[in-house]
Amino acid sequence: MSEALCAVTRAYQEYMEFTEEQLCGRCIPCMAAAPMIIDVLERLRRGDATAADVDQLERICAEVYVTALCKHGQKAVANLSQAVKDYREAFSLHAEAKRCPERSCTEILRYQINPERCTQCDRCREVCPAGAVVGEPYVPYRADNYPYVIIQEKCTRCSACLEVCADKAIEVV
Repeated sequence: MSEALCAVTRAYQEYMEFTEEQLCGRCIPCMAAAPMIIDVLERLRRGDATAADVDQLERICAEVYVTALCKHGQKAVANLSQAVKDYREAFSLHAEAKRCPERSCTEILRYQINPERCTQCDRCREVCPAGAVVGEPYVPYRADNYPYVIIQEKCTRCSACLEVCADKAIEVV
Protein backbone atom coordinates (compact mmCIF):
# COMPACT_ATOMS: atom_id res chain seq x y z
CA MET A 1 0.00 0.00 0.00
CA SER A 2 1.06 3.57 -0.58
CA GLU A 3 2.64 5.44 2.30
CA ALA A 4 0.53 8.50 1.44
CA LEU A 5 -2.60 6.74 2.67
CA CYS A 6 -3.69 7.31 6.21
CA ALA A 7 -4.18 4.49 8.69
CA VAL A 8 -7.97 4.62 8.39
CA THR A 9 -7.90 4.30 4.61
CA ARG A 10 -5.34 1.49 4.79
CA ALA A 11 -7.44 -0.38 7.36
CA TYR A 12 -10.53 0.13 5.21
CA GLN A 13 -8.82 -1.15 2.07
CA GLU A 14 -7.36 -4.18 3.82
CA TYR A 15 -10.70 -5.10 5.35
CA MET A 16 -12.49 -4.62 2.03
CA GLU A 17 -9.90 -6.89 0.40
CA PHE A 18 -10.68 -9.52 3.04
CA THR A 19 -14.45 -9.26 2.43
CA GLU A 20 -14.02 -9.53 -1.33
CA GLU A 21 -11.49 -12.37 -1.42
CA GLN A 22 -11.60 -14.38 1.80
CA LEU A 23 -14.99 -13.94 3.45
CA CYS A 24 -16.45 -17.40 3.01
CA GLY A 25 -20.00 -16.81 4.24
CA ARG A 26 -20.13 -19.91 6.44
CA CYS A 27 -19.42 -18.09 9.67
CA ILE A 28 -22.22 -16.02 11.18
CA PRO A 29 -19.97 -13.74 13.28
CA CYS A 30 -17.95 -12.64 10.23
CA MET A 31 -21.04 -12.24 8.06
CA ALA A 32 -22.90 -10.22 10.70
CA ALA A 33 -19.94 -8.04 11.62
CA ALA A 34 -18.68 -7.23 8.11
CA PRO A 35 -21.39 -4.67 7.24
CA MET A 36 -21.04 -3.01 10.65
CA ILE A 37 -17.26 -2.78 10.37
CA ILE A 38 -17.45 -1.43 6.83
CA ASP A 39 -20.06 1.14 7.90
CA VAL A 40 -17.89 2.44 10.75
CA LEU A 41 -14.78 2.60 8.54
CA GLU A 42 -16.66 4.44 5.79
CA ARG A 43 -18.07 6.93 8.28
CA LEU A 44 -14.58 7.50 9.67
CA ARG A 45 -13.26 8.22 6.17
CA ARG A 46 -16.11 10.69 5.53
CA GLY A 47 -15.76 12.38 8.92
CA ASP A 48 -19.22 11.27 10.07
CA ALA A 49 -18.08 8.99 12.90
CA THR A 50 -17.67 9.69 16.60
CA ALA A 51 -15.23 8.48 19.25
CA ALA A 52 -17.87 5.97 20.33
CA ASP A 53 -17.75 4.46 16.85
CA VAL A 54 -14.02 3.78 17.22
CA ASP A 55 -14.71 2.05 20.53
CA GLN A 56 -17.53 0.08 18.91
CA LEU A 57 -15.16 -0.99 16.12
CA GLU A 58 -12.74 -2.37 18.70
CA ARG A 59 -15.54 -4.25 20.50
CA ILE A 60 -16.82 -5.78 17.27
CA CYS A 61 -13.30 -6.91 16.34
CA ALA A 62 -12.76 -8.45 19.77
CA GLU A 63 -16.07 -10.34 19.61
CA VAL A 64 -15.49 -11.62 16.10
CA TYR A 65 -11.96 -12.71 16.97
CA VAL A 66 -13.32 -14.93 19.75
CA THR A 67 -16.31 -16.31 17.84
CA ALA A 68 -15.07 -16.63 14.24
CA LEU A 69 -14.78 -20.18 12.96
CA CYS A 70 -11.81 -19.69 10.63
CA LYS A 71 -8.37 -18.16 10.74
CA HIS A 72 -9.15 -15.75 7.88
CA GLY A 73 -11.87 -13.95 9.83
CA GLN A 74 -9.78 -13.91 12.98
CA LYS A 75 -6.77 -12.53 11.13
CA ALA A 76 -8.82 -9.80 9.43
CA VAL A 77 -10.29 -8.46 12.66
CA ALA A 78 -7.00 -8.89 14.51
CA ASN A 79 -5.25 -6.76 11.88
CA LEU A 80 -7.99 -4.15 12.06
CA SER A 81 -7.89 -4.12 15.85
CA GLN A 82 -4.11 -3.75 15.78
CA ALA A 83 -4.38 -0.85 13.32
CA VAL A 84 -6.79 0.93 15.67
CA LYS A 85 -4.40 0.40 18.59
CA ASP A 86 -1.27 1.41 16.67
CA TYR A 87 -2.84 4.44 15.01
CA ARG A 88 -5.31 5.50 17.69
CA GLU A 89 -4.49 9.16 17.15
CA ALA A 90 -5.33 9.01 13.43
CA PHE A 91 -8.62 7.20 14.13
CA SER A 92 -9.45 9.73 16.85
CA LEU A 93 -8.66 12.68 14.58
CA HIS A 94 -11.00 11.28 11.93
CA ALA A 95 -13.75 10.79 14.51
CA GLU A 96 -13.43 13.80 16.78
CA ALA A 97 -11.71 16.54 14.78
CA LYS A 98 -13.02 15.43 11.37
CA ARG A 99 -9.48 15.69 10.03
CA CYS A 100 -7.16 13.33 8.21
CA PRO A 101 -3.56 13.72 9.42
CA GLU A 102 -2.18 12.46 6.09
CA ARG A 103 -4.67 14.56 4.11
CA SER A 104 -5.53 11.55 1.99
CA CYS A 105 -9.22 11.23 2.90
CA THR A 106 -10.55 13.80 0.48
CA GLU A 107 -14.07 13.52 1.86
CA ILE A 108 -13.06 15.36 5.04
CA LEU A 109 -10.48 17.75 3.62
CA ARG A 110 -11.39 21.39 3.72
CA TYR A 111 -9.78 24.08 1.62
CA GLN A 112 -9.77 27.57 3.07
CA ILE A 113 -8.26 30.87 2.07
CA ASN A 114 -6.03 32.66 4.54
CA PRO A 115 -7.08 36.32 4.20
CA GLU A 116 -3.73 37.55 5.50
CA ARG A 117 -1.86 35.92 2.61
CA CYS A 118 -4.48 36.41 -0.10
CA THR A 119 -3.69 39.24 -2.53
CA GLN A 120 -7.10 38.90 -4.20
CA CYS A 121 -5.55 38.17 -7.59
CA ASP A 122 -8.66 36.23 -8.71
CA ARG A 123 -6.75 33.26 -10.16
CA CYS A 124 -8.33 30.76 -7.77
CA ARG A 125 -11.85 31.85 -8.63
CA GLU A 126 -11.09 31.70 -12.36
CA VAL A 127 -9.83 28.09 -12.29
CA CYS A 128 -12.40 26.63 -9.89
CA PRO A 129 -14.55 24.26 -11.98
CA ALA A 130 -17.28 24.08 -9.34
CA GLY A 131 -17.58 27.81 -8.71
CA ALA A 132 -16.78 27.25 -5.04
CA VAL A 133 -14.46 30.27 -4.72
CA VAL A 134 -16.24 33.57 -4.27
CA GLY A 135 -14.85 37.06 -3.83
CA GLU A 136 -13.71 40.05 -5.83
CA PRO A 137 -10.35 41.03 -7.28
CA TYR A 138 -8.59 43.75 -5.34
CA VAL A 139 -9.42 47.29 -6.44
CA PRO A 140 -7.04 49.82 -4.83
CA TYR A 141 -9.43 52.75 -4.55
CA ARG A 142 -12.25 50.75 -2.93
CA ALA A 143 -12.48 50.20 0.79
CA ASP A 144 -15.07 47.43 0.60
CA ASN A 145 -13.24 44.73 -1.35
CA TYR A 146 -14.86 41.39 -0.59
CA PRO A 147 -12.30 38.80 0.54
CA TYR A 148 -12.15 35.41 -1.15
CA VAL A 149 -13.72 32.40 0.56
CA ILE A 150 -14.32 28.82 -0.47
CA ILE A 151 -17.86 27.49 -0.14
CA GLN A 152 -17.28 24.02 1.31
CA GLU A 153 -20.55 22.58 0.03
CA LYS A 154 -19.56 23.36 -3.56
CA CYS A 155 -15.86 22.48 -3.31
CA THR A 156 -14.90 19.26 -5.13
CA ARG A 157 -11.35 19.24 -3.66
CA CYS A 158 -9.80 19.14 -7.11
CA SER A 159 -6.76 21.20 -5.97
CA ALA A 160 -6.90 23.52 -8.98
CA CYS A 161 -6.92 26.54 -6.68
CA LEU A 162 -3.86 25.27 -4.80
CA GLU A 163 -1.90 24.95 -8.02
CA VAL A 164 -2.52 28.52 -9.20
CA CYS A 165 -2.14 30.34 -5.89
CA ALA A 166 1.34 31.86 -5.99
CA ASP A 167 0.87 33.40 -2.54
CA LYS A 168 0.17 30.05 -0.81
CA ALA A 169 -2.99 31.58 0.64
CA ILE A 170 -5.05 28.43 0.22
CA GLU A 171 -4.67 26.01 3.08
CA VAL A 172 -5.80 22.40 3.34
CA VAL A 173 -7.15 21.54 6.76
